[in-house]
Amino acid sequence: MLDDVTAGERDLMVDLHGAMSMDADGLLHLLALHRRVESLGLRVLVVGWQPQPHQLMADVAGIRGRGSATGERYALTGFRRLLEERAQCARDLSDFGARWLSGV
Repeated sequence: MLDDVTAGERDLMVDLHGAMSMDADGLLHLLALHRRVESLGLRVLVVGWQPQPHQLMADVAGIRGRGSATGERYALTGFRRLLEERAQCARDLSDFGARWLSGV
């Protein structure tokens, strides 16, 4: 997707309307994409957040309350780093649980 970005473009819109659910891996992928796009000098717009992915991001970020308004927090310094660290921890715990249950 990023191979087609031209010099005249300033924004990249990521549409999540079709993403009805997301896990920590999906959130980490989205955050990695966000970092790569910003390194190209583009602004990232993520639209169409569905309830489950939106709530996952709020839970991972430690923002309590159903339907927490995470949008206001995107501009905070370090928010993406916080999400990345917590999503990685959630993924590691999930992987550990899966290995433990399988007896590996």
